[in-house]
Amino acid sequence: MRTANEDGRFLFQITDTGVGIGPEQHDRIFHAFEQGERTISRKFGGLGLGLTISKRLLELQGGTISVHSEGLNRGASFKLSLATVDSPKVTPVSHSITDQGPARSLQLLVVDDHPQTLRVLASLLRKQGHKVLTAECVQTAIKLLEDEHFDGLISDIGLPDGNGCDVMRAAKARQSLVGIALSGFGMEEDVRRSMDAGFDHHLTKPIDFQELERFVGAMASRTDHSAL
Repeated sequence: MRTANEDGRFLFQITDTGVGIGPEQHDRIFHAFEQGERTISRKFGGLGLGLTISKRLLELQGGTISVHSEGLNRGASFKLSLATVDSPKVTPVSHSITDQGPARSLQLLVVDDHPQTLRVLASLLRKQGHKVLTAECVQTAIKLLEDEHFDGLISDIGLPDGNGCDVMRAAKARQSLVGIALSGFGMEEDVRRSMDAGFDHHLTKPIDFQELERFVGAMASRTDHSAL
């Protein structure tokens, strides 16, 4: 670990001797839900949100974060930079519902068979002011659709007792709502299959939460106009 003051900025650098980062991962490591190599997520767990949150917090303070690694099993070095004089200039970031608040509170059904991912998505959406119910399988999701009215459905495609398309078709048969599909596959055929099932949008994992925010924001505006 080392620190320094250079040209009015505080520099903090920390280096480890851990698993390292492959060169092809350098541009992706700060993306939400990104964990680099699949073997890393299997061995150490985690959601891949820590670096994303750190980067966002630094940007809001006018700071930066970068990473350098010689490759796998050769450690990694992270360098942080923050202004030390005057008020920090906020780095421009795209406006999102988190910044502006939702057009209105929605009732959402979020379906995913990964418990930690489900909790994180639900928590982030609730912090935007939405009411969120969750399900980890097709059967539970359909039961909720029978008992509750929803403005939107956000569903993973791969589920243990079927898939998200089954949930979307069941939803459309029962009520009018907007559907957002989440999938690890984003080929044209995968998107077409989602649209055929009734989804309005298809997001490919790892999820860009700001993009999900935009779709949810559009959902709120759409339901507002429908109510007029």
